[in-house]
Amino acid sequence: MQKEKMMDVKKEPILQLPESVKQDILGYREAVAKFLRGETKPISFKAYRVPMGIYEQRAEGRYMVRIRIGAGLVLPAQLTKIAELSRQYGNGIVHVTTRQDIQIHEVDIEHTPDVLEGLLEVGLAARGGGGNTVRNVTACPRAGVCPNEQFDVAPYAIAAAEYLLQFKSSYNLPRKYKIVFSGCSNDCAFASVADVGFFAHVKDGQRGFAVYAGGGLGANPAVAVKIEEFVPESKVLEVAEAVRRVFDKNGDRSNKHKARLRYVLGRVGEDEFVRLYKVKREQIAEQGLEGDIPIVRQLDGRFEVSEPSADSDLTLPQGQNIKAEKTAGLCSLTLRLHLGDISADDLMQVGRIADELGAGLVRTTQLQNLLITSVKAENVEQAVSQLKAIGIDVVGDTAPQVVACTGAATCKLGLCLSRGLAAAIKEEFAKTGLAPRNHEIAMRISGCPNSCGHHCIAPIGFQGRAKRIQGKLMPFYDVLVGGKTIEGLAELGRTIATVPAKSIPTLVAEAFSAGAVEGEEFEELAHKYEHTAETEYPHEYFHDFGSSEPFSLAGRGPGECGAGMMDVMKVDIDEAETAIKAAADQQGREKDETLYKAAVAAARTLLVIFGIEPTKDREIFAAFKQHLIDPGWVAPETQEILDRAVDWRMGDRNSIGDSESQIAGLAVRIKELFLSLDAALKFQVEPVVKPKDSEKSQTEIRPVDLRGVACPLNFVKAKLELEKIDVGDVLELVLDSGDPVRNVPESFVRQGQNVLEIKESGDHFTVKVRREK
Repeated sequence: MQKEKMMDVKKEPILQLPESVKQDILGYREAVAKFLRGETKPISFKAYRVPMGIYEQRAEGRYMVRIRIGAGLVLPAQLTKIAELSRQYGNGIVHVTTRQDIQIHEVDIEHTPDVLEGLLEVGLAARGGGGNTVRNVTACPRAGVCPNEQFDVAPYAIAAAEYLLQFKSSYNLPRKYKIVFSGCSNDCAFASVADVGFFAHVKDGQRGFAVYAGGGLGANPAVAVKIEEFVPESKVLEVAEAVRRVFDKNGDRSNKHKARLRYVLGRVGEDEFVRLYKVKREQIAEQGLEGDIPIVRQLDGRFEVSEPSADSDLTLPQGQNIKAEKTAGLCSLTLRLHLGDISADDLMQVGRIADELGAGLVRTTQLQNLLITSVKAENVEQAVSQLKAIGIDVVGDTAPQVVACTGAATCKLGLCLSRGLAAAIKEEFAKTGLAPRNHEIAMRISGCPNSCGHHCIAPIGFQGRAKRIQGKLMPFYDVLVGGKTIEGLAELGRTIATVPAKSIPTLVAEAFSAGAVEGEEFEELAHKYEHTAETEYPHEYFHDFGSSEPFSLAGRGPGECGAGMMDVMKVDIDEAETAIKAAADQQGREKDETLYKAAVAAARTLLVIFGIEPTKDREIFAAFKQHLIDPGWVAPETQEILDRAVDWRMGDRNSIGDSESQIAGLAVRIKELFLSLDAALKFQVEPVVKPKDSEKSQTEIRPVDLRGVACPLNFVKAKLELEKIDVGDVLELVLDSGDPVRNVPESFVRQGQNVLEIKESGDHFTVKVRREK
């Protein structure tokens, strides 16, 4: 691959931000100002700020900034800036995430523009750190230095991020899109459970990747399936873009709980999923990639150190956190942080030590730690000493590996105080003087089913939940075992028990003490701590770790991970539908008022996609006419309905009760348009009014129920029905799952017809096919 020459390479940002990202960041300040002036609704502003990487924390009015750290590689100068911003605008504590990001917490909203612009000064961005976007592209934490790797995968992760971040469509996907690169089959980066996972391989002397897709964690985790046995390194961007297009077209935007790519895989099946991907790959191969194509910049020349000592008698300090690199005489130092937290002052010192004694590079890890790489053996002792001076004991830290999400302390989705449990486990080990016999076993804790702590891929995992015991809520955890990520052999953990939170530290300590951390022995031990009807619990069991208040779900609310324009529009749709339902049981003035509210909400719903947010009713109706009635997306007679509504509001009409069915029909059409939106916010259904040269004013839809009709007869019947309608009209089929929904649409596509929609409806599917010839 081509290398890029740079001036002062150690200060040049590793990930080159696209110009569009820079402009988005510079425009954020005005958006905040408009929000603070009350010119933007809170939900509209949320839809804007979350894809910018700004999340509201559980404490109202306090925000977190999530910074993308491409492939986990960050420069000392960048760490210094992050630390300064955390001290000035946050709480002075910097947090490393399980996806190699870095977060600044407790920021006032009015200061978030200062943070984003400060980060931009050193080539960092939070853009895409949240929302339905291409998220941080991650890689093995020791990429480039690990003796086991096939080759350094970090440059490919950087290039993939640089390519995808330039497109606006990358910030309005059905849900988040996560890409991972692993340097070998050991899968330290967790490519096995990513939306797209790349495994490095060398075949006949050529670098390339095996590719897996459709994996993911969360409430319904899934292991990815293989979509490519081997693709050469030059095709990485094509693969990432092809899968993104499959996701963009087939993801379920109407239900964010079923919107991730893994649900597309589950809905259509592995064979159809791979076929859809292959179609997109072929299109890209024929048409070429759009936009600017980044250079894959090899990093091995940027962070070289002088030759290590040739002293063969030099021995390294002993410890699990010091590992030899593939270059003889160089070492990596793992700085184990407490649940990913480090003070801003200490972070600056870590950067300084890496600059002076390492290769001038710090890495974030999936275990929420930091790495200093390429430390010469003769400098290890000095580095260890300097780190110990700031409270990081590289050699003496023998505590168990525990990873935890932020939990209910700050996250709106959190059920349990997962960080409190992690601290309690470590305290139990310290109290008993117990050191883990197997340091490679990591325990992972998530405060809710969303798996931010990656509990379902851990050898031992804990998932927070609440149960009512003796009439009161008590914090519990599901105990999972057996999770692993190895190329082709990945497995999700299985739940073996549900144990009160306060019993978990004792359970873990007993298991490690007895060496029973795997298999049936651990399962038997976990069962001993499960709740039974006869169990009497002391008062403290009804309090979560670190809380003086009885356990409750107070403060829990909708999370912001899926915030976006779709959420803004959904609020208006719900308002319209609720009003229409209420009007059915009302009379007189009350009914008119409710119907009027429904008409306004329906008309307002889609205006946000045109970049407008009028607040006055007349402005809403005028904008609706311009953008939806005039282009034919909504029937022309809708204008008369809105005119009646305005006349009633102005006192020129006695009632609009006679328009009830028309207003309900308007809401139905608006929802249909909403559900059809793609990533570019374009409607994927036909206008109700055809172009003027068309003989008909409206597309006809012919419904046909073919449930119970097996292949290939179902296609024969469907084809006969299609021939009964005119070109341009739509055939709506109801098909059984399995072979019918896989084969019938594909057969129509091969014949040149246009399959507009495949939608799951319980135990069957609805398929819309437009006749093209």
